[in-house]
Amino acid sequence: MPKQERFSVITADIVGSRKVESFRLKRDKTLKQISDLHLREKLIVSRYAVTAWDEFQTILTEPEHTPRVMLDLRRFFYPSHLWIAVGVGLVSEARKTPINRFAGGQAFERARLAVERLSKNSPKFRILSGFESGVEEFDSVANTVYHLHDTLIEGTTAKQWETINTLIASSGQEEAAQKLGVGVSTVSRTLKRAHYWHMIETADTMGALFKKTFQLHE
Repeated sequence: MPKQERFSVITADIVGSRKVESFRLKRDKTLKQISDLHLREKLIVSRYAVTAWDEFQTILTEPEHTPRVMLDLRRFFYPSHLWIAVGVGLVSEARKTPINRFAGGQAFERARLAVERLSKNSPKFRILSGFESGVEEFDSVANTVYHLHDTLIEGTTAKQWETINTLIASSGQEEAAQKLGVGVSTVSRTLKRAHYWHMIETADTMGALFKKTFQLHE
C-alpha cells in the first residue's frame, strides 16, 4: 500500500485587526512578502490564502518546517500578535490553488479544532499557539513547549525584533551590527534579552520532533 503523505496546515488569526489602520493593505503586503520567501525556500505548497478578514491559511511542504514558518509569521507580522493553529494529517487536493477553494481533509479539520481551543484560551495565561495532530503524546509536548515559548517572546520589543530580523538577513552578528550601526556586543545583548536563542532552539528541537513523529506515524 503506498505511503500517504502527511501535511501541516497552519490557520492563523491576526489579533486586534480591527484596530490596525489600513489593515487590508498591510495584511496583503505582509502575506506577499512571506509567500515569496517561503515559496522560494520550498517551505509551503502554495501562497498564503486569506480565509476571512483577519484569518489566513497555508499548507507546508513538510510538517518539520512548521516551527520555522511559525517564527517567520510572528516576526513578519509584529507588532500584531497571531493566534497560530496547526493541524497535521492528510490533505485532499493539496497542490490546487487557491487552497481555500480546493484543499480540505484531515489536516484542515484538525487545524480548526486547534483554532477552537485557542479561542477558549486559558484563564491563567494567554495561549497563542495550538497543535492538533492525532498523536496525543506529540500534541501534549508541542502545546506545552509553545505555551512556555510564546510567554517568553510575547514581550519582545520592536528594537529586539529589528535586531533579530537584521541578523537573520545577515551572515552573522558582525554584519548585523554594521547594518544597525551598533557594536557587536550590543547586538549580542539584544539577542539575549529577546530570548532569540530560545526561539532558535525551540524551532530546531520541535522541527526534529515533527520529523521523527510523522515519519513514524505515516
